[in-house]
Amino acid sequence: MTNFNIKLIALATMLIDHTAVIFNLHEGYRAIGRIALPLFIYLIAEGCLHTKSIEKYLLRLGLFALISEIPYDLAFNENISFLRNTNIFYTLWLGVAAVYFCKKVFNKNLVLSLIPLGLAMITAEVLSSDYGAIGVFFVFSIAVSGISETKHLSPKLLQLLLLTLFSVVLYANMPTPIYIIGSLMAIPIIFFSNGKLGIPAKWIFYMFYPSHLLVLTFLSYILPRY
Repeated sequence: MTNFNIKLIALATMLIDHTAVIFNLHEGYRAIGRIALPLFIYLIAEGCLHTKSIEKYLLRLGLFALISEIPYDLAFNENISFLRNTNIFYTLWLGVAAVYFCKKVFNKNLVLSLIPLGLAMITAEVLSSDYGAIGVFFVFSIAVSGISETKHLSPKLLQLLLLTLFSVVLYANMPTPIYIIGSLMAIPIIFFSNGKLGIPAKWIFYMFYPSHLLVLTFLSYILPRY
């Protein structure tokens, strides 16, 4: 399974999740939607490891964080604000920014990298970005684990263990385990990935995110909600 295949699964499950939120569908659909975030975190980590320019990677994420904010607010928030209740691209950008300092500034020194990581996590909470500090932490952790060298664990296995922990921690306080189960369904998908890019369509995720939110918001005005 290539990264392109994983991206399609992530996009499809995200669409199911956001449709369920906007149209108030059964929470089972939202459980399916939990598959998306671990997949996107893994794909962002892969992007950090294999991009030719992490600076340009940050620029793309930052640009679409701003582009996506109005569609995100129209879909999920009562007010439009670029500084409160912000979209997932903010979280991804902050996580990748912490990775940037780890790789480019501190030469993979994890101790020194805790400073920008901490600042990025605090910023995520201040901006109320989607999934907040915990999202930033796991974007950083999954990316850094991909370049780590341990005697007992391969980078891929370490990433899978961290994503499993992420799924449990994120939804531990939910009254039903269905969200944890949904999120954990992403683990075997990543396990069977071959690490290859597949079809080069990096702009699909960037464009799909704001576009599908606009379409769903429009449909919510003309279709009945249940």
